[in-house]
Amino acid sequence: MKELPGDVFVTGQLMPAQLFALAEQGVMSFINNRPDQEAPLQPMSDEVEQAAMAVSRNYYHIPMAGGLTPGLIEASITAYESAPRPIVTFCASGTRSAALWAFAHVDKLGVDGVLDAVSAAGYQLGQIRQPLIDFAAREKN
Repeated sequence: MKELPGDVFVTGQLMPAQLFALAEQGVMSFINNRPDQEAPLQPMSDEVEQAAMAVSRNYYHIPMAGGLTPGLIEASITAYESAPRPIVTFCASGTRSAALWAFAHVDKLGVDGVLDAVSAAGYQLGQIRQPLIDFAAREKN
């Protein structure tokens, strides 16, 4: 797991059983950015949600299948604003989750701040610099 500012951790695919151990370690919320049926042995979102509910944790399914959309960004902002922390967010490799985290936090940390944070966590997302700039400028207007 890679740590991002704000008590957020990013990782690749989680299996339902892993949520039990993470809950024991104090994780309060899970954000799943992986669409169902993306890979053959991947658990369905419903299975992961049931595991989260079994340990009384918050669960958000915000699947990113393709490019960033305003709806994905808004859903991510809402989840990060309302989810109790610590939060574990995941997808296949963590890259999509890191990108959505960046968009959800660019208004607080700035473009360089979010890109530096995701880079420090091991995600090279320079390709989203201009979209982050555009999104941040749109938010200010």
